[in-house]
Amino acid sequence: MFTYLNDTIVAISTPLTGKSGIGIVRMSGPDAINIADKIFVSKDNKKVSEFNSFTIHYGWIIDKNNNVVDEVLVSVMLEPKTYTRENIVEISCHGGQVILKKILNLCIEYGARLAEPGEFTKRAFLNGRIDLIQAEAVCDLINSKTEQSANVSLHQLKGLLSTKINSMKTKIVDLISHFEAEINFPDDYTLELSLNQFIDQVNILIAEIDKLINTAIKGKIYREGIKLAIVGKPNVGKSSLLNCLLAEERAIVSSYPGTTRDVITETFNLKGIPVTIMDTAGITSHYMDSNKIENIAIEKSKNAINEAEIIIFLCDISSDISNDDKIIADLVYKSGKKFLLVFNKIDLIKNISDCLQKYISAIQIEKNIEYCNVSVLNNIGIDNLKDTLYKIITEDTNSFPTPDVTDTVIITNLRHELLLKECKKNLEQSIIAMKNNESAEFIVFYLNRAINNLGEITGEVSVEDILDKIFSNFCIGK
Repeated sequence: MFTYLNDTIVAISTPLTGKSGIGIVRMSGPDAINIADKIFVSKDNKKVSEFNSFTIHYGWIIDKNNNVVDEVLVSVMLEPKTYTRENIVEISCHGGQVILKKILNLCIEYGARLAEPGEFTKRAFLNGRIDLIQAEAVCDLINSKTEQSANVSLHQLKGLLSTKINSMKTKIVDLISHFEAEINFPDDYTLELSLNQFIDQVNILIAEIDKLINTAIKGKIYREGIKLAIVGKPNVGKSSLLNCLLAEERAIVSSYPGTTRDVITETFNLKGIPVTIMDTAGITSHYMDSNKIENIAIEKSKNAINEAEIIIFLCDISSDISNDDKIIADLVYKSGKKFLLVFNKIDLIKNISDCLQKYISAIQIEKNIEYCNVSVLNNIGIDNLKDTLYKIITEDTNSFPTPDVTDTVIITNLRHELLLKECKKNLEQSIIAMKNNESAEFIVFYLNRAINNLGEITGEVSVEDILDKIFSNFCIGK
C-alpha cells in the first residue's frame, strides 16, 4: 500500500451495512475544498472555499446535470488543525446506501481517489499529528468490545505510552552523550561515568521495560478477549448456560438431546474482559455410529476445544456418571487448556456434597481443580461462576487493575512487546560490553540499537511493510 500525500482521498466513514438516519462521506487532501465547491450548493449561495474553518453549512449536493442528489450538512476543516493535517470536508447526508454511494462517486468523478483502509489515520501519522502507537490505538478503540478495553486504547491515544517510551529514549540518549564525547575527543575527555553508575542507570531502564512487558498479558486480554468453549454431553444445559451468561435467548433450548448441531459463538462482558463463548454440540461416546450430521457437529465441538483458551466442562449432577462424561474429561485434560468444571441442575438433588464426591472420583478429576455448582434453570450460582471464570482468566497476572481515568499504561500490542524485549536485550548487551571494558563504540552501538527499538514502537523508525500491515487492519474511512 502506497500513500501519496499530494492527492485527495474520499471514503464513506459510516457503516456500509444496514440503514441509518445519517451517513458521512469524508474527503481529505489539497483538492477537498475545490471538489466540494463543485458539488455543494449552500442555502446562502456561498462557496465552500469561502467558509471559515470548523463551520457547518446547510445545502444540497448536486450532480453534473444540476440535479439535487440529497439535502446535506457540510463541515469544513482547514489545514493544519485537522485530523490529517490536511483540508477535510465531511458531508453529512441521509444514511441510505444509494445516496452515500452517489455522493462518493461524485467526489471521485471530480478528482478524489477512493481511500485505502486506514489511510486517513495513516496520513495523520505521516503528517506528524500522531505517532504510530496512537494510530494503532485508533483502530483498537474502534474495535473495542468493552468499556475497559476502550479505556486502554484511549490512554494510548492520549499519548500515555508514547510519553513513557520517549522518556526512556531520552535517558538512553543521555547515556550515549557520555560516550560520544570520549569517542570524538579521546585526548581531551575522560569518561565521568563509572561502571557501577552505568550499570545502575541501565538497570533502572530495564526495570521500566520489564514493568511494561509484564502488562502484556493484561493488554492482550483487554484487546483481543478470551475464547471460552462450553462442552459436555447432550442435554446437560450448555445452550441454557450460554443464554444465561448472555442474558438473552440466543440459542435454541430443548429437552430433546442433540438440539445444538453447530457451534454458536457470542461475546459477553466479564468485568471489562470481552469473552467469546462457543456453545458446542453434545459429545457422545457412540458418535461414530450415529448419523453424518451429528458426526460433523461433534467434530466441530472438538475443534472448539482446541481453539478455546478456557473450557467450561458442564456436567449434569442430577444424573449418573456416564461414559460420555469420562470421554469428555479425557478430551479436556489432553487439550492442556485451563478449564472450569461446572455442575448443573443442583436444584434436582438433596445431598450435593455426596454427589460431587462421587462425580469427581468417577471422572478422576484432581482435588484442587476449580468447580462451581449451578442451576441454570433457576439462575442459581451464575454470579459465582462468573467470579471463578474471572479468577481463572487473570491468575497469570500479578494484578489486574480496571483501567479507568487513571494513568494506567498497558501494552496491548504484540509488536510493542517484542520490540521492548529486543530493547532490553540490547541494553543488557551494553552492560556486558561495559563490564568487559570494550571500546565506547561498542557500547554506543548497543545503546543506539535500543533507541531504534523504541523508535520502531512510536514510528520514528519505520519500515513501509510494517506500516502497510498495521493500517490494512483499519476500516475504510478512518
